[in-house]
Amino acid sequence: MFSSPVFALLGFYLSAAAAVEIQSFNPSFASAGIQGCIATTENADGAPLIIHNCNTESTENQDWFLSFYDKEPAGPQPITIFGGEKCIDVTNGVNADGTPLQIWTCVPGSTNQQWISVQDNTLQWAGTNKCIDLTNGLITDGNVLQIWTCTAHDENQAWTGASEAQPDASVAANIYGGLAAEFCITPASNADGAQVAVATCGNFATTFPNGNITWEIPNGTEPGSISTYGGTKCLDVTNGSTANGVKLQIWDCVAGNTNQMWTVKDGNPSQIEWNGTGKCIDLTDGESVNGNLIQLWDCTDADSNQVWYHTPIGN
Repeated sequence: MFSSPVFALLGFYLSAAAAVEIQSFNPSFASAGIQGCIATTENADGAPLIIHNCNTESTENQDWFLSFYDKEPAGPQPITIFGGEKCIDVTNGVNADGTPLQIWTCVPGSTNQQWISVQDNTLQWAGTNKCIDLTNGLITDGNVLQIWTCTAHDENQAWTGASEAQPDASVAANIYGGLAAEFCITPASNADGAQVAVATCGNFATTFPNGNITWEIPNGTEPGSISTYGGTKCLDVTNGSTANGVKLQIWDCVAGNTNQMWTVKDGNPSQIEWNGTGKCIDLTDGESVNGNLIQLWDCTDADSNQVWYHTPIGN
């Protein structure tokens, strides 16, 4: 399915709680051609928290309700399932590496059920240095998840939220990235070859007087162009180069031009890939500063420089 909502490409915004699949960033899933989701086996106290193929598990066993981080961490909060009846729970409240996770009847304020969604894509047990962890990195269905000391860039601890349904209609929306403030992707002007950079969303015209932060972007996971200036200019890979570090530009939109085809990966936030190349839109050197040019780089799961929100304007 493919549709084209209008977006402004911009930097991190607090998300409201929503029912989502919690998907693993561990690249072993992609290598196996599957996506791993946090799930449980049944609606019962003590049922284990497991990893499961997102596409073969009953949705009711993997439909979680929580808020994910944006500009700030989200939480402490419970992570609930089954209509808010059950919560992700640290078994017996044992604060030790390897403690298995379970679901349990939600108890308001229970310290065993409080979690924080952090900007490094971890889900941290509030008040501790422990995170939800893919035990031993095993992607086998039924692997019981555990807590483990939070470790930077640990792919076993990186998680993202993905809606189970894609909206059909085109909508006005924002896409944003960067860690320091709200930074929007904007071309310097509407001229062919104009460079594309980030600038403060609320004051981008100070940096780029002829810039534009409103884009039209594929709303599903089917490839399409990302256009601006009323659909006349498209985000374009300069000279079609596949080299890491190539900077992006805008150019007259040409139907079917492979240099202008992009895939917005599932989830929000997500990566935006130059379709079929394994190269993703990347915040150069991770610098959230006005005028920093955006580039292409090898798509890398859990790389914060490639995390882009695409939130409808007004939401």
